[in-house]
Amino acid sequence: MTLRISTAALHSQGLQGLLKRQSDVARTQQEMVTGNKLTRAAQDPSGAAQAQRIDHAVAMLDGFERNASLLQSRLEQQESALSDSGDLLGRARDLAVQANNASLSSADRRMVALEIRHLRSELLSVSNRDDGTGRALFAGRVDGVRPFVESGGTVSYAGDDGRNMLDVGPDLALADAEPGSDVFMRVRTGDGTVRGTPASTNAGNVLMQGAQVVNFGTWAGAPMRIEFTAPDAYRIVDSGGAVLSTGAYTSGESITFGGVQTRLNGTPAVGDSFTVEPAPTRDVFATLEQLADALDMPVASDAERARQNNLIGGALGDISTAQNHVLGLRAGTGARLGAIDEAGHQREAQNESLRTNLSDLRDVNYAEATSRLSLQLTAIEAAQRTMLRVQQLSLFDRLG
Repeated sequence: MTLRISTAALHSQGLQGLLKRQSDVARTQQEMVTGNKLTRAAQDPSGAAQAQRIDHAVAMLDGFERNASLLQSRLEQQESALSDSGDLLGRARDLAVQANNASLSSADRRMVALEIRHLRSELLSVSNRDDGTGRALFAGRVDGVRPFVESGGTVSYAGDDGRNMLDVGPDLALADAEPGSDVFMRVRTGDGTVRGTPASTNAGNVLMQGAQVVNFGTWAGAPMRIEFTAPDAYRIVDSGGAVLSTGAYTSGESITFGGVQTRLNGTPAVGDSFTVEPAPTRDVFATLEQLADALDMPVASDAERARQNNLIGGALGDISTAQNHVLGLRAGTGARLGAIDEAGHQREAQNESLRTNLSDLRDVNYAEATSRLSLQLTAIEAAQRTMLRVQQLSLFDRLG
């Protein structure tokens, strides 16, 4: 059987071959112009899908990088604000130590009170700092508010207790700041665990030198009170008035009860009392204001002098604890900044690996593409010559 191919079929086959070779040339030229060999997913479906996944991963890393930059800026500003807060509290503590000197006159103490109030005003300004974009550093998740407002000598907080969390890695989210309620408003007093306080009605001249837990196994974590039943005798009562123990008092000697210990100096009056309780929280602005008020107190008797000195001594302990509180927050901020740096190193390594893989999938090998284009152009020329010869063929050529 003889296979016959019409002239039209020959023309069609030749044209289709020529068009395909022209398409190959156009595709190679496009690759060389764009530098991308995956100009169409159909060229390499598997490679195109893999490249798309890598693009998504790179975009996620870029988002983490933007978050990290924002987070680092806010945390650095928070660290600066906390540092300034610590410095102000340190100065206030130094002034309290200075003022707790018997050689100072009432006028001298009033001058110290003025400086304490100035430091308080500066601390209030620090607490209301923003990050340069209008967002308060210490407002929690609330935007567009001045977080700390003073009215009638009392500072209130207008933010919330939340933390804005930002992703800086696939499995790492960090808070962009501490809420102001934790930084300035809920600060432990005393030594951070317990606090000793003299009754405001005490008539003796006893000075209380702090209180501390010496045995957590026997400490009940409840308020207890030292009540003087005589100048040389006391009893320990609980918050309900039940007597827990009694003892003989000697000025300057430690008194230990219920897992806590304190030291009292001076002569008590019958009925004087001192309370030891779990350290309550208080805002630092109130602590500084109470110190200033104590320094402004008129003193006309030994009992009033003792009351003033007890208030100043208590404020000293409160401010020292507030300083430690701020130092702890600074340490936490530093740890987060360190975590951001470490996450940045990991992102950089991941990004480099992903972009290398993406380059292998997409980037044109210009030497190979140039060689391929040359071969494709040669093939087109050959196809064009073949078509020309086919077009010249006819039955009359054969008969002639």
